[in-house]
Amino acid sequence: MILSRQRLIAVDAVLAPLLVFACYLAVREPPAPEPVAVSWALAAALGGPVAVRRVRPLAAFAAVWAAVVVAFTAGMIPDYASPAPYGCLALVLYTVALGGRWEPVAALAAALGAGLLLARAVGPWPFVLLAVAAPWGIGCYVRERRAFAERTALQLAEQAVTGERLRIAREMHDIVAHSLSVITVKAAVAAHVADVRPQETREALRHIEETGRRALAEMRSTLAVLRAPDGRSEPESGTGTEPGAEPGAEPATAPAPGLSDLAAVADRAAGAGVEVTLDVAELPPLAAGLELAVYRIVQEAVTNVIKHAAPTVCRVTVTRGLRITIVNEGDVLPGHTPGHGLTGIRERVAMYQGEFTAGPRPEGGFRVSARLPLEACA
Repeated sequence: MILSRQRLIAVDAVLAPLLVFACYLAVREPPAPEPVAVSWALAAALGGPVAVRRVRPLAAFAAVWAAVVVAFTAGMIPDYASPAPYGCLALVLYTVALGGRWEPVAALAAALGAGLLLARAVGPWPFVLLAVAAPWGIGCYVRERRAFAERTALQLAEQAVTGERLRIAREMHDIVAHSLSVITVKAAVAAHVADVRPQETREALRHIEETGRRALAEMRSTLAVLRAPDGRSEPESGTGTEPGAEPGAEPATAPAPGLSDLAAVADRAAGAGVEVTLDVAELPPLAAGLELAVYRIVQEAVTNVIKHAAPTVCRVTVTRGLRITIVNEGDVLPGHTPGHGLTGIRERVAMYQGEFTAGPRPEGGFRVSARLPLEACA
């Protein structure tokens, strides 16, 4: 149980009178010649500052240290058989060390310590040194551990923010790159045959409209998940359908795509001139994030085929070991430069500690292979 600062101060306020009484007993043993009032005053000077050690640590330390010097000099603390005065000193010194303000403490301790050494050449110095060194060392250690924990928490928070930015960038890239690639290809077809084959032009425009609507729905769903406090996709209001959308349109917060949506990727690719064959094995139930990763890997690889090798034939295979293989049988078209697609796939695979390879095939074409270990995603 971790107490708040206010409760810790309250504990010190309760502890201080007990320490004052313990110090009084220490000062009065053996029966001291000084008046009782003097003993009580010294005991109050030793134990009283503990009540404010968390509020005024340096002032509390100076008061207790001065009281210890007076007690030693006057012989009012005869030996180390009574630990109460040393306990008071240890508590205030620990608090000062915890705050990291050692320069004024070192100067004050050196000055008062030198005076004490001159006043009394004999005494229980090993015990006094232990009472000073131990709490100081413990306080410094605890302070460093807390600082390390704070730095670690800050680094983890920064990593989480960076990871979230990368995740958003990956999702947006996959949605936009795939959809725009299909739209660009179909727009080029429509422009090419607009005058001679109007029916084919209308079909291309219809395909462009469907692809654009689907991309908008996916983007809204992704943004809704990011806005939701618990990370789940929820409609912003009403039925979740965007105002002005046609009846039957996808909700603004449609579920994240998965294995069942791979056929739609193949259909869209076919409209862009890439014949995709799917061979998806029967798989055990997968987590939504893992299904999304498989979907995005296939989508991005097929998008690359559309952009760099269409028209061609592409084979997509997903095995029970969750190995995803996309083989493009056509050659890369001249003038095309690599984008961020393969990098995005590699990052997704790395999230699950999987394996990823990509490169040209000896017999021609290009092959992308990824394996996501099921045991790492359980």
